[in-house]
Amino acid sequence: MLITLAYRVRRQDLGALLGTITAYPLTEEFKAAWESLPKREGQRRPRYSALATGLVAATGRPVKLFGEHELAEEEQRTGSRMLLLTSDSAFDHRLRVAVRAWERHIRDGKGTAALAGLLPDPEQARPFADFVTFRTGEVPVMPGWVFRTAEWQVMRQLAAAPFRMDGRPPVVLSMDTDGALLAWDPDDLIVNRAGTAFSLQKVTARLTTRAGIEDPVLCFDAHLSRISPQGDWAKNVWIDRDQEDAPILRLPLRHRKDKDADEWRSYFDPAIAKILEACQLAALEFPDKLPDVPGAIRPQMARSRFHALGSGPGPRFMMRLHEHIVRILPALVPLSYEADKRIRLAPRVTKYAPDGLPPAAVGPSGFERVTLACVYSTAKGRERMLAELAELTGHLVNPEPGGPATSVNARLDVIARYCPGLLDHDTVNRAAFLKSLDLPPGEDDLVAAWLETEYHPDAPRPERDAKPHLRRLLAHLGIPTQFLATEPAVLPPKTDPPSPETKKHAARAALRDLLRAAGILDDRLLEAVASGGRPNGLTRKVLLVGIHARRQQTGEEGTPLVLTMVALYVDPDDLANCRMLVHSDRRKAWAPGAGGVADFHAGAIGTTRFGRTGEKAELTRAVVEARLADLLAAQPGGTPMAVFVDTLETRTIWPGLQNTRLGEGPLPGDTLRDQGADVAVIRLNTDISEIGRPVTRREKANMPSDPKKPAAPERKVYRLREGGRHCWLFAGRSASIKAKGGDRGALYTRWTLPAGLTSQLTVPWHSYTGKEIVVVRPGSWAPEQLASLTASLCEQAISWDDRTQMPVPLHIATVIDEDHPDYRVSGEET
Repeated sequence: MLITLAYRVRRQDLGALLGTITAYPLTEEFKAAWESLPKREGQRRPRYSALATGLVAATGRPVKLFGEHELAEEEQRTGSRMLLLTSDSAFDHRLRVAVRAWERHIRDGKGTAALAGLLPDPEQARPFADFVTFRTGEVPVMPGWVFRTAEWQVMRQLAAAPFRMDGRPPVVLSMDTDGALLAWDPDDLIVNRAGTAFSLQKVTARLTTRAGIEDPVLCFDAHLSRISPQGDWAKNVWIDRDQEDAPILRLPLRHRKDKDADEWRSYFDPAIAKILEACQLAALEFPDKLPDVPGAIRPQMARSRFHALGSGPGPRFMMRLHEHIVRILPALVPLSYEADKRIRLAPRVTKYAPDGLPPAAVGPSGFERVTLACVYSTAKGRERMLAELAELTGHLVNPEPGGPATSVNARLDVIARYCPGLLDHDTVNRAAFLKSLDLPPGEDDLVAAWLETEYHPDAPRPERDAKPHLRRLLAHLGIPTQFLATEPAVLPPKTDPPSPETKKHAARAALRDLLRAAGILDDRLLEAVASGGRPNGLTRKVLLVGIHARRQQTGEEGTPLVLTMVALYVDPDDLANCRMLVHSDRRKAWAPGAGGVADFHAGAIGTTRFGRTGEKAELTRAVVEARLADLLAAQPGGTPMAVFVDTLETRTIWPGLQNTRLGEGPLPGDTLRDQGADVAVIRLNTDISEIGRPVTRREKANMPSDPKKPAAPERKVYRLREGGRHCWLFAGRSASIKAKGGDRGALYTRWTLPAGLTSQLTVPWHSYTGKEIVVVRPGSWAPEQLASLTASLCEQAISWDDRTQMPVPLHIATVIDEDHPDYRVSGEET
């Protein structure tokens, strides 16, 4: 049995576990007053979180403000349009004073502050259970705000008892105003040997649902939060105001440039100062200088910057957390997963075929012939490219620079081009160098470019990065690209060049990514999904479709939705007959993979026509239905289709993917199914905070000799025993934790690491991870067949040596987006 950090909350235990909530149902008048607030910060009205943050600072308690879309239908019917929630009503007077002071600040002293006068009396504290509707055979229904506040009482209970940790003094957990638990005591900070870098352990909880489970589910997780001693690269800060029984404040942190001192200063929202003054509370200011060792004020490092401590608490910590949860909250029932013996995975193949890449591997590209163009600027770069190509092909590959192509097999050639001007970061007009490449033409032939670029993670980033420009430039010519990094001639001080092993791995990954972009597949994929004597293997021709959707945040009113679709036509008996297809917006049709990739990278990323909700979601669904119909029409009659979707990215587009309406609302392929087509739908969820992180397994065989060491998930697919839905967990370990010495986090916690191993504090400690597989519509398949197919398409990656988060077609659709020159250029994704 597999143990995870996911627990069933039985309905009879809801009151004791989740406690009560104090609500202020805000009416249409309050909403209208809110809409009248002046626009600020880029011509936007203040966000609900802006007021909630001020109220947290004033009351020292968790406070949340929700809009209409988060309310239950009953709440909306009774006239509520917004909802202000607190953990108790003891601070009602202070809350009203704080609301008035905040609004005056927002209005800059102009006009009348109306919000406080429109606050109703708080409702009498009510149990969370009052807001949960239970349904036979289905998940419970709750308003959106319940999912974001129900953990408050649970975390208080967990914090009330010391956290036992492998013979060292127990850890005291302190709750913050976001509902997280922190190992706050100075002795519990994780510190590097030099005493200059600090992290603290953080535990989070999230109320959710699980397909087929009739009760709510609580999922826990733990993280290592890095502390920025002086506030650099910090967006939030924790503050202990030394008030008994009060949570630790977690507030946003702002930054501005002090022109006189030519330094960046950190500060709080000015509204907080006004609120605290009005409430006659002590001022809250961010000091110009913090102590070298974190004390009462601890800024949380937000950006992915260099840090002398590694990330992650490790699997052993997760096992101790599970033990703490079941000891303090015995009413929580761990969800049970058992290995599904009907599903057996093929051995993963990581090595190149000894006799080289077969000509049939070019067949899935849809082109008669493919030429790989190695474009380099240094002799070492060329040597690395050709050495990796020799391993791929099984023989020496040595095309002359600027000379004719060298044939690898009957359908694959290689050319070499020396062109440092094209590759240099400082080149302004790269188009002028394209003709010198002398690339082979031909409508039925494809050129895929492997380009050397200068890069080192510790070196300053170039002002004009060549990679996005080159990818877009060559995409206009229909050429997919991949890059090979070489370090600068002069490295920054105290920076080591990459090791030969690192360089070898980078070249291998880059070449395989190039083959993936070109649509070249080898036998490994077919061997992974075909039956090969295993139950539930693939025995018929099938279309496998991945649908990827992501919001591209621009900071403007319109938020484009990026939609990519990839299809694999798989013939388990003939590699050359397989096809990789990508839908091209430019052609308004399905195109051979490389052509669709190039079309996508040549154009703008996303469109505001599509969206996840309302009319835009309807349009998105209609467009996808038309694309699926075009795809199926081009295949032999009766070809079954399996559609893979990412739960988080698509469940508002297709409500039938949501647990509350699973299989009953709109789904991809509805139109085709209505016409008699065989279309299955499988959803994937990789959000550990929603599905519960694997902790250990309880079996008789292959168990560690140390009973306190977590047993890693085996190479199996685990089925959820409870509920009537077809739900599996594909648990596993990362490549890092499987590497030599990578399991330190299973042997020790960061608090109990022996003195001789303190250097291991600098490396990441990965915990076990997993993905949830839910068969929403099985079509003509047995559900376990689809679960087996999905796991196999994750287990055998086509462009690297380990497992991928998503099955092949969905993984490719995601990578195409991530490779776009404008990926997240305009802002961060949400």
